[in-house]
Amino acid sequence: MSTVNQVDIDPRRRVGRAWRQIRRGASAIRVKDLFYGSGDDPLDLALADALAVICQQQSMRMGALAEALQITPASTTRAVSCLVDKGYAERVKAVDDHRSIMVSATEAGLQRYEVFNARIQGGLEEILADFSAEEQLQLAEYLERFVQSVDRFVEAHAPTDTP
Repeated sequence: MSTVNQVDIDPRRRVGRAWRQIRRGASAIRVKDLFYGSGDDPLDLALADALAVICQQQSMRMGALAEALQITPASTTRAVSCLVDKGYAERVKAVDDHRSIMVSATEAGLQRYEVFNARIQGGLEEILADFSAEEQLQLAEYLERFVQSVDRFVEAHAPTDTP
């Protein structure tokens, strides 16, 4: 009679192991390079995320970008500054409120986004090829629920501002 390793059947450990492999595994580094580029002009994940949101929205306030990325205003300012320095984004004063800054993609930014977005879509098509259409839908639903659960967990454990 064989014994089953408890680690192999505990779903929390399996999810944890898969999560670690997705974010830190050797293939994760290679996938990043395949999707976002490597060599002389790689685009790190934070900048790629910011550029994607900016391109999808066309033009947006810095505060809305921070909210969409779920990062601090200071982190948003740094990301946008890097994108501006690379020639992928530009800042302009808002027409309706000259105190507000709008950020939009430049033509070079739009082109860079189109390249990495096409790589991502093609890569996901290949990655998901082993899954049926129904399994792909289930996976999408499970991942969306997982992200919502992670967000609820983080919110529930957020530090309070009271002394």
